[in-house]
Amino acid sequence: MIRRKPTLDLRVPLIGAFLLAATVLAFWGVGACGFVNLDDDAYVEHQPLVNQGLRSAGIAWAFTGVHSSNWHPLTTLSHQLDCELFGLTPAPMHWVNLGWHALNALLVFLVWRALTHALWRSAIVATLFAVHPLHVESVAWISERKDVLCAFFWLLGFWAYVRHTRQPSVMRYLFVAAALVLALLSKPMAVTFPCTLLLLDFWPLRRWPGKSWRALVIEKLPLLALVVGHSVLTWWAQIGTGAAQFGERFSLDVRLANAVVSYARYVGKTLWPESLAPMYFHPGLWPIAAIVGAAALLILVTAIAWRLRRSQPAVLWGWLFFLGTLVPVIGIVQVGAQAMADRYMYLPILGLFTAIVWPFAGVAASRPAVRVALMAATAALLIGFGFATTRQVPVWRNSIALHTHSLAVGEDNPATRYLLALALQAAGRPPAEVVAQFQAALRHRPDYVNALTQLAVIALGSGQIDEARRLIAETVRLEPRNASLHLNLGAIALRTGQRDEAERHFERALQLDPRLPGAQLELGQIRLAQQRHEEARAHYEARAQVERWNPDALTDYGTLLCNLGRPDEGQVFLERALWIAPGHARAKTALDAARLLPRPAR
Repeated sequence: MIRRKPTLDLRVPLIGAFLLAATVLAFWGVGACGFVNLDDDAYVEHQPLVNQGLRSAGIAWAFTGVHSSNWHPLTTLSHQLDCELFGLTPAPMHWVNLGWHALNALLVFLVWRALTHALWRSAIVATLFAVHPLHVESVAWISERKDVLCAFFWLLGFWAYVRHTRQPSVMRYLFVAAALVLALLSKPMAVTFPCTLLLLDFWPLRRWPGKSWRALVIEKLPLLALVVGHSVLTWWAQIGTGAAQFGERFSLDVRLANAVVSYARYVGKTLWPESLAPMYFHPGLWPIAAIVGAAALLILVTAIAWRLRRSQPAVLWGWLFFLGTLVPVIGIVQVGAQAMADRYMYLPILGLFTAIVWPFAGVAASRPAVRVALMAATAALLIGFGFATTRQVPVWRNSIALHTHSLAVGEDNPATRYLLALALQAAGRPPAEVVAQFQAALRHRPDYVNALTQLAVIALGSGQIDEARRLIAETVRLEPRNASLHLNLGAIALRTGQRDEAERHFERALQLDPRLPGAQLELGQIRLAQQRHEEARAHYEARAQVERWNPDALTDYGTLLCNLGRPDEGQVFLERALWIAPGHARAKTALDAARLLPRPAR
């Protein structure tokens, strides 16, 4: 008997080519986008350990330091590689983001097809993922490289898991674990990955009830151990650098209420993606009507999904995937001033798409009379989303355009006004325009300390010392336990020659935050001027320990040690400063001088 080779399904490469083309077409405008003053400065533009490219110091920092209050070494290495290849040029960095997003869209199609054996349904989910406007933030924002990287390895993990479940082996399981590790090293949001594998066991793999839940959970324990280990490492890294800050703080009931409302808003933004903005400012406690309405929606959809769990398991799977993957960023642990963010939907949106596409495709398959209408509606939806994406991408061309757009779509809040003011200031716009935006932020929120501080800086720059002091004093009154504000007040006092008062403020700042490097430096300089050398050395050392990746801090401490007759110790810090920043002129001069100093006799 002659055995025929399986014929190649040409639809797969054709759909893949279509997905790539549709993604590039929808996001083509990213090439004209630049850096924005939302994290891009800290992630790439003004971060020397990144923008100098791939160097040993930068690689070591990626794994042992904290990058903008996060620990995601693979993402950091990705940014370093960009700078190594392209220099500090934003356009190619945006193209790299788009390349990852296009690969992710292709992976969604291939993985969903491998999971479900449904060609066209998988293609529709992948196309929705490829062109949806909610993904503009993750693609057109350089700092969100972590989104597209994490999703890529997450989807690879799904693919590896499918292969493992169909032909179990240790090697295939290790591939799943490796994908999880790479996803975690890209973005901590991947902590829910093992739980999503349990969802796959329910549908579409249907390993349960053939296997007990207990057995399936035990199978995932090594992956859960990786998640716990990564969480500990992340926490340790943040604590070690003083970066474990949770931004705006709200009571638990307020955070839970916002989580409920945000889930409903995410559904709304998915179905009708209008008024998209990078900052949906947290309003505090939402109106009771909004909370009750959102809770009712969640309960209703959950009840419907549960009722359909046997006839339409994809609905329950998709809804639980959406709810579960958002848990780390839904705001129960509040980070920053946002209530929600488009970027958080990069992967969770796949749950909603799956929950919608599968039952509607089932209707189209069983009722030919409505098939053409559903196909036409699907095509119109994809075209509409793609068109909305092409219009949303140019919003990210620069900081002024981004924040002006936010105001235009109704996201007029203190954070947006503040960021717009900084953007105008950086662009060299007249001071009156800048001040007007800071004042607008204060009209929204009179206790907005960031705006008050910047107005104090402007007043100080124009010689209005008393006004600057008044503004800084007001910030201290509003946040008396904010150490940085006491540091600002001390700097004002020092500038006006009130050294004793400045010293009191710096000491108070260190009482509130013993790790505050600016206060350590100021007190070190004061003690040095008072000839209290050992106390000065202790302050400089404390600063160098906290800012161990800051070449200025290392240079200052190394130079002081040399001046105090300890050149061997000083040379160690100066050499480290030059390892981190090879072009650091002060460190090089100090090191050359240190090598000429006589060593004490032993």
